[in-house]
Amino acid sequence: MAYRIAGIDVHKKKLAVAVADVEVEEEYQFERRWYGSNPEQLRLLSGWLVEQQVEEVVIAYASHCTSRGRWETFSNRSRLDNLTPLAFLGGSGPGSS
Repeated sequence: MAYRIAGIDVHKKKLAVAVADVEVEEEYQFERRWYGSNPEQLRLLSGWLVEQQVEEVVIAYASHCTSRGRWETFSNRSRLDNLTPLAFLGGSGPGSS
C-alpha cells in the first residue's frame, strides 16, 4: 500500500517540493516541482499535494524566509485539512504562539 510523503524547502520567493512513496522496496522515485510563494501558487501546491495523495508533509524553512501571512494562506486551505494524517513540522506555522 502506498504511503506518499512530501518535503517542502521554503525560500523567500519559491518553494522546492519533492514527493515520494516511502512504502516501496526499491529506491525512492521522487517527483519534484517548484512553486512560487504567493497565495495563488500555494493554492496550486495544495491541489497538487491532494492530487498526489500525500499523507504527510515536512516543511523546512529559515525564519527570515517566511511570513505569517504566507503560512496561513497555505495551512488554512480546506483541501489540506482533508489529508490524514497531515504532519507539519512542529505542528504550527511561523509567527504562531
